[in-house]
Amino acid sequence: MDINTWLKNFKDNWQNHNISGVLDLFDKNIIYYETPFVKLNDFDSLAKEWEVINNQDNIIFEFEIFSSSNNKYSVIWKLQYKDQENIVKNFAGTYLIELNEEGKCTYFHHSCETM
Repeated sequence: MDINTWLKNFKDNWQNHNISGVLDLFDKNIIYYETPFVKLNDFDSLAKEWEVINNQDNIIFEFEIFSSSNNKYSVIWKLQYKDQENIVKNFAGTYLIELNEEGKCTYFHHSCETM
């Protein structure tokens, strides 16, 4: 799977609240930083982290790949959704992503700011 397909699947699964679909994009031995300073230590922690999408509605996720080299990618993204209190939340940031030969993500580093 190439990075464009990976990101499209990531977006589609997120917007459809398909947690298992999101998780299927990641290798079981993923190195995953939820923030620049918070590393999730195992796949179960990753699954628990993604449960938050059940509290998001009207998800709009946009992305642009701005650099790539040897299955490593830098991605600029924007996110908007309504939370449980119907408040619109806006975020933007970058992802650093590495894919293996099977198209699974082996490294994911997330940074963001509230807009």
